[in-house]
Amino acid sequence: MIFRVRAIQQKLTSGGVSMGTDSLLRELSQYIFIGIVSSYGKQPGTVVVKRPDQEDRTTAELYVISRGTKGTKDYWMPAIDDAVLCILLPNSSGNGPGEGFVIGAHYSDADPPKESDPDTRSIRYKDGSYIVNKGGAMEIHASQSLKITAPEIRLN
Repeated sequence: MIFRVRAIQQKLTSGGVSMGTDSLLRELSQYIFIGIVSSYGKQPGTVVVKRPDQEDRTTAELYVISRGTKGTKDYWMPAIDDAVLCILLPNSSGNGPGEGFVIGAHYSDADPPKESDPDTRSIRYKDGSYIVNKGGAMEIHASQSLKITAPEIRLN
């Protein structure tokens, strides 16, 4: 990893002279960009992203960043056609991008948030199901059946 960071540093300075702002932004745009999910990867937890900034050229499979990967896991995959923020690492030679990651999807005018209260956490599914927590008041709606399994269930 240190080699990769040094490779970027060397690329950003040529002959001891710093790159101009335009050159720097152009170089960074090779590694940090917004793309559109075009397909799911063959390897679990990966997607292929098309780059509108590069005539819809597609990336190699990118790992989707998740919250937790050991004991407690939060599984989420972006949908096809989701706009996602991506970051690529330089390849081992330092010349061009190597493996990369989808940092996450983001809200936009075309896809605004469903909630506006910053104290609300919600998960909404395309089938109409949802879970909403507004300051401790929880609402669960299932569009089909709801199954709860536990050694003991208490309803107040």
